[in-house]
Amino acid sequence: MTPIEKAENALNLRIERIQAGLRESRSESARQALFQSLVVCAGIGEALRDYIRTIGHYAQERHGELKQTHDTLTAQHADLLKAGNALLERLKATPTDRAIRKEIELAQKQMETIQKTLRRGANALQREVAPSMGMIDHMALSIRRLGEADDMNALKRVTKEVIAHTCDLYRTQPTLTAKELIDAAAWEKSALAEIDHVTDFYAAYACAGFQVMRALDLMTLAVSPAPPQTTEEATHRANESVATRLKDITARFTSN
Repeated sequence: MTPIEKAENALNLRIERIQAGLRESRSESARQALFQSLVVCAGIGEALRDYIRTIGHYAQERHGELKQTHDTLTAQHADLLKAGNALLERLKATPTDRAIRKEIELAQKQMETIQKTLRRGANALQREVAPSMGMIDHMALSIRRLGEADDMNALKRVTKEVIAHTCDLYRTQPTLTAKELIDAAAWEKSALAEIDHVTDFYAAYACAGFQVMRALDLMTLAVSPAPPQTTEEATHRANESVATRLKDITARFTSN
């Protein structure tokens, strides 16, 4: 079972527990906290899938761009090889012709340059997607831990983890021109204060789940076609994305 599958299973089991709690609860405040947790769990699953999908789209687009360059350079290499072979034939007839030798050396250097450029392109794509791809398993593990969490301390640990993961991605994603966008200390302080502010476990669970969704949406922005350029922009766009997702999921649940 992959880390993503384990995360999804943990979320699904948590959703089942929340639904059972909703059926049994008679307290309106408890029901509200349970419902918020239910919506958040569904949102986390969607946010994780969106993050993975966005990485895939990015890799496909970059691969398409690199393929165009690859095809052009490969054609140039073939032309140089053909011309080089013709020069070699001429050199056989006149082995002391220095001008032909220089042309052959130039063709060889040009072909070597093309080969290096092709290797750099392939390596560049790997470097560009490696940080975001590597973060999938880290986030999946944190989501699994959230699904299995049964006390406030576990919720706090997950919250700290996903904030750290988000900061790591923004620091290591090579395509980002603005890297120090995430104020981890301020984010963590605010998130943990929200959890400490409530006494109901599922109210705290909803708070922690919200931060997981926020982290996933910030990561998605990092590999999007138009990543944020400032802390304010990153915060605003991530918060809007989370709010829209929660609103849509709430509407789906309440319409049934």
